Amino acid sequence: MAVIEALSQFGLGGQVPLREARRQFERSYILAVLEQNQWRVGATARALGLQRPNLYRKARQLSIQLKPGELAASR
Repeated sequence: MAVIEALSQFGLGGQVPLREARRQFERSYILAVLEQNQWRVGATARALGLQRPNLYRKARQLSIQLKPGELAASR
C-alpha cells in the first residue's frame, strides 16, 4: 500500500503502465531537485549523479525546459 500512496503523491493512481509511472516520477523528481538547486543545471546534475549533457538529454525527453527558448513545458 505504501507504494500506491507514494504514486498518488505524483498524481499516479497506480493504474498506469510502468513506463508512464517511471516517466512521471522522474519528471517530478528532477523538477524538485532543480528547485532545490535554484535551477542551476550543474548543481542539479551533481545532485542527481548525472553528467550535464545527460541531464539536458533527460530534461528534453521529459519536456522540462532548462534553457530559455526551448520548446518544452514551462517551469
